[in-house]
Amino acid sequence: MYLERLEIQGFKSFARPVELAFNRELTSIVGPNGSGKSNIADAVRWVLGEQSIKTLRGKKSEDVIFAGSDQKARLGFAQVDLYLNNIDKLADVDYEQIVVTRKINRSGESEYLINNNKVRLLDVQLLLAKANFGQKTYSVIGQGMIDSILTSSSAERKEFFDEATGVKQFQIKKEQSVSKLEHSKENLLQTEQILTELEPRLRSLTRQVKRLERRDKIETELRQLQTDYYSFLSNNLTYDIGLSRARHSKLKEELADLNQKLVSLQTQLDKEEKSSSRQDNFSLLQAKLSQSQKELNAFIKEKTILEGRADLKLVAEGKSDIVWLKKQIENVKTDIGKYQLQLEEKNQVLKTASSELVILEERRRKILEEFEALEKLLSDDETDFSVAEISQSIDTLLKKQKSFQDILTNLASLEGLPRLRETCGQITAELDTLGDKLHRSKHKDKIAWQKEFNTLLMAKDNLVSEISEARTQVAILQSESQQIQNNIDKEKDELNKLSVNLEHDTTQSGFREQLGGINHQIKVHTAELAKIEKEIQDFNEVEQNKKSALMEAQRKFRELQQDFNTKNNALNEVKVELARLETRQEDLAKEIAEEIPNLLIKEGAQVLDSGQAKEKINSLKDQLHIIGGIDQAVVVEYQEVDERYSFLRSQSDDLHQAIEHLEKIIKDLDESIAGQFDSAFKNINKLFDKYFKKLFSGGKAELILNIIENREELEPEGVMAGGEAEDDEEEKEENNAKKEVKITRSYGIDIKATPPGKRLSSINMLSGGEKALTSIALICAIIANNPSPFVVLDEVDAALDEANSVRFGEILDELSSKTQFIAITHNRATMHKAKIIYGVTMGSDGVSELLSVSFAKAEEIAQ
Repeated sequence: MYLERLEIQGFKSFARPVELAFNRELTSIVGPNGSGKSNIADAVRWVLGEQSIKTLRGKKSEDVIFAGSDQKARLGFAQVDLYLNNIDKLADVDYEQIVVTRKINRSGESEYLINNNKVRLLDVQLLLAKANFGQKTYSVIGQGMIDSILTSSSAERKEFFDEATGVKQFQIKKEQSVSKLEHSKENLLQTEQILTELEPRLRSLTRQVKRLERRDKIETELRQLQTDYYSFLSNNLTYDIGLSRARHSKLKEELADLNQKLVSLQTQLDKEEKSSSRQDNFSLLQAKLSQSQKELNAFIKEKTILEGRADLKLVAEGKSDIVWLKKQIENVKTDIGKYQLQLEEKNQVLKTASSELVILEERRRKILEEFEALEKLLSDDETDFSVAEISQSIDTLLKKQKSFQDILTNLASLEGLPRLRETCGQITAELDTLGDKLHRSKHKDKIAWQKEFNTLLMAKDNLVSEISEARTQVAILQSESQQIQNNIDKEKDELNKLSVNLEHDTTQSGFREQLGGINHQIKVHTAELAKIEKEIQDFNEVEQNKKSALMEAQRKFRELQQDFNTKNNALNEVKVELARLETRQEDLAKEIAEEIPNLLIKEGAQVLDSGQAKEKINSLKDQLHIIGGIDQAVVVEYQEVDERYSFLRSQSDDLHQAIEHLEKIIKDLDESIAGQFDSAFKNINKLFDKYFKKLFSGGKAELILNIIENREELEPEGVMAGGEAEDDEEEKEENNAKKEVKITRSYGIDIKATPPGKRLSSINMLSGGEKALTSIALICAIIANNPSPFVVLDEVDAALDEANSVRFGEILDELSSKTQFIAITHNRATMHKAKIIYGVTMGSDGVSELLSVSFAKAEEIAQ
C-alpha cells in the first residue's frame, strides 16, 4: 500500500483545488518559508483523523478552512481526499483503491467518508491502525515531534511506541471493550438496585396471586363439577323423558294400529261368514273334466282301431316289414327320450364336478406360491442338503406335475387311467422324499420353516390326489356324457333311416290322413284336459287357503285384542311416569338457576356418582368461603411487576454474560498487545542502536522499558463504607478477606544515547543537532521495524549539517524499499535523492499554488 494522490480544496492556504500525485519513490516538497508547505502535512494529518486543533496550528475547528485575504473571500468548507493504493490488500477491505475523505463546513458539520460511503471516525482510525499508520505518530513527522520524542516523559513516549510496535489497532479495540465494560457494569449496578427494590413487592404480589389462582382453580373446578353434575342430572332426566315420550308416542301409534287391524279383521270375518258356498263352481269343473276325458278316450280308441286296421291290411298285402318299421320307430323314439334324460342328468353332475375341480386348481396354485416362497427362505442359509439339490428336485416335480396335467387334460377315454395313477404315484413318492430331506435338516433357525414346508408338502400331496380324483371323475363324466350323446346321435340316425324307409310306402297315404286328424284331436283334448285339471287344482288350493286364512284371522284377532289390552295398560303407566319426570325436571331447572345462572348443559356428560359429586361441591364451596375475596387489580399489578422484573432479570443475565465476554476479550487483547509490543520493542532497540551508530559514526543508543505496577483494593459487593460495618470487627476482618486486589501496569520508555567519545548521564545533555540525529535514528528504527505505508517528513532535517544530511539521505534510500517517503525540506541533499519535486508558492492573494517536476520526465525531455 502507498499514497497515490492527495487532493486539497479549501484547506488553510489551498483555497483552490490542488492535486499531488506520488509514486513509491521519495517525493520532496520545497518552497520558501510561509508559502504553505507545512499545510500539506497538516492536510494529511487532518484527513487521517487528527482531533487536536493545536497540533494543526489552530484554535478552533473552522481555522482549517481558508479564511480569505485582501483579494479573495473566505471559503465555506474544506475537504481533503487521500487516495491509497491497496492492491496488496494491506487494509482489510475488498477495494484496490481506498479513498479517505474528510470534509468540514463553517457551520461545524463534519463527516468522514471511505470510498464515498459515510463512516465514523472510529472506523477510519481502525482501518488505518490495521494498515500500520495513524494520525498521531510517525505517519506524519514534524520538526516539533523530533524535539518532543526526547523531551517528553517516559510515559508520554509510550503512546508513540504503541503505533510504532503495531499494537494501536488492538488498543483501539481494547479501549472500546473497556468503555463497553464500564458502561455494562454501570447498567448492571442500576439493574441490580431496581431488582432489589422490586423483589419484596413481587413476593407479596406472588403470594396474593397464588391465593387468587387457587381460588380461580377451585372456582373452575367447582364450576366444572357443577356443570358435569347438573349436566349429568339434566341429561339423565332429558333422556328418561325422551324415552318415556317416545314410548308414549310409540304405544299410542301401536294402539291406533292395533285398533285399525282389529276393525279390519272383524270386517273380513263378517264378510267371510256372510259369503255363499262355491260348491257349484267345483261341480261344474268336475263335469267338464269328465266330459273332456270321455272325448279323449274316444279319439284314442278310434286311433287304435285305425292303426290296427292299417297293420292288418299291411300284413294281408305281405308288407309285414312296414309294420316292423313302425314298431322300431316307436322303440327308437322311446330310447332317444331315455337317453336325453340321462344326458341332462350327466351334464348336471359334470357341471358340479368341473366347479369343484376349478376350486382345487386354485388351491393348488396358492400352495405352489407358498411353496416357492418358503423354498426361497430355506435356500438363504446352508442346510444338510444343497440349494441346487432342492431346486433340481422341485424342477423335476414341476415338470412331472405339468406332464400329469397335460395327460389329464388330453384324456379322451378311461384307457389312460392306469398311466395317470402311475404318474401320480411317482409324484407322491418324490414329494415324500423331498419332505424327508427337509425334515432331516439340522439347522435350528429354520425348524419352523421346515415344519411349514412339510405341511405344504402334505397339503400338496393330498391336493394332488384330490385333483387327480376330480379330474378322473370329470374325465369319466365327460366320457359317459359323450357316450350317451353318441348313442343319441346313433338312435337319431337310425330313426332317420327308418323314417325314410317308411316314407317310401305309398299304400298308407289314406290311413295317414285319418291318423293325422285323429292325432290333432287327441292333442287338443289332451291340452284341454290338462287345463281343466289345473283349474280344479287351483280351485282346491284357493278354497284351502281361504279356510286357513279364516282360521288364522280368527286366531290373530284374539291375539290382537289381547295385545291391545296389554299396551293400553302400559300407556297409562307411561303417562304417570312422564308426569313425575317432568315435575323433577322443573325442580332441577330452578335449582340450576339459583346455583349457576346461564349454565350451558353439556351433552354427553361423563357418568357421575351424584351423591359423591354433591359432597364434593359442598366441600369446594367451604374452601372458597375460607379463602375469601381478592381484588382482581392485584393480578394486573402482579403482571406489570413480574414482567418488569423478568425483563430486568433477563437484562441482568445478559449484562453478566456481556461483562464476562468483554473481560475475556480485554484479557486476550492485553496478551496480544504485550506479546507484539515486547517482540517489536526488542527489534526497534536493535535498529535504534544501528541507525544511531550510522548517523554518529559510532557511539551507543538504547531504549529502556520501565514497568510500574499499581495495586487497587476493591470493596466486596454489598458492603458500604462507614455505618455499623465499621463497628463490627468480625465483619471487618471478613470483608478484608473478601477484598479483591486489582493490579494495573503502566509503562514508560527511557532513551539512553551516548555519541562517540562522550560520557553523558542524560539525553538532555545532548546538543540540538545531537538530539535531532538521535530522534531521527529512533524514527528510522521504528520505520524499519514496522513500516507505515507512507511517511510525511515535515522539515525533520532542518537542524542537520551537510554531512549528516547526506547520511540521512542514505538512510531514506535504504528505507524507501519498505515505505514511501514524502519530505518537506529545504535541504539540498534530500532534494537530490527525490524523484519528484513539488514547489509551493504563494501569490499576492494569499493562496498557495503548486509547481511540480518529475526528474524521470525531465530526463526524457532533455534527451
